[in-house]
Amino acid sequence: MGMSIKLLIEQLSDKLNDDQRELLNAADEEQQRLRSLVDDLLDLSKIEAGKMQMEFQDVAVNSLFQRAQKVMVSQAEEKGIRFEVNTPSEKIIVKADPSKIIWVLTNLIGNALRYTDSGGTIRLNAGIYSRIVYLSVEDTGAGIPPEHQAKIFDKFVQVKNERSTGGTGLGLAICREIVRAHGGTIWVDSEPGKGSKFTFTIPSAYLNKE
Repeated sequence: MGMSIKLLIEQLSDKLNDDQRELLNAADEEQQRLRSLVDDLLDLSKIEAGKMQMEFQDVAVNSLFQRAQKVMVSQAEEKGIRFEVNTPSEKIIVKADPSKIIWVLTNLIGNALRYTDSGGTIRLNAGIYSRIVYLSVEDTGAGIPPEHQAKIFDKFVQVKNERSTGGTGLGLAICREIVRAHGGTIWVDSEPGKGSKFTFTIPSAYLNKE
């Protein structure tokens, strides 16, 4: 379906009026949203059933931050949003599946970009306490109303306001399940008008002072 719509747009571009072009573009966006929804549902069902393949290895937190930031930096630059990274001077090593943790980080960063205005800041923070690493994505965006914070990680929950666009309402639910598969927890601290801070933990961490 998606390919058919794209072919119509490309082949009939010079024959479509503005209303027809807008209708086809809307149909294309909707089929992409539905495809994302199906993919997210499949991923979530695999994780919940314990069938998602996890490949744990020792990985540096700085490497995870750098790879996630690299994926999202162009979107941040387009919106005029600044990245900051705060980590200890010693290298933090965690036992994790890098691709899954990067997925969590990029999802949280994507949400932060969606709700943060131009000129704002997104901070990636890391700290370690009693062999548990705390990773967080903090923004200076719109914040989340208190009544939504307790259920923000449930399936199909989205905070609706003038800045919310797209999304399937499954991203944070998948984040929670990935973090749980690592033996960690995830939560949010937020104040409307001042921003949000999503924090998650990964156990079995240590400092490499070399």
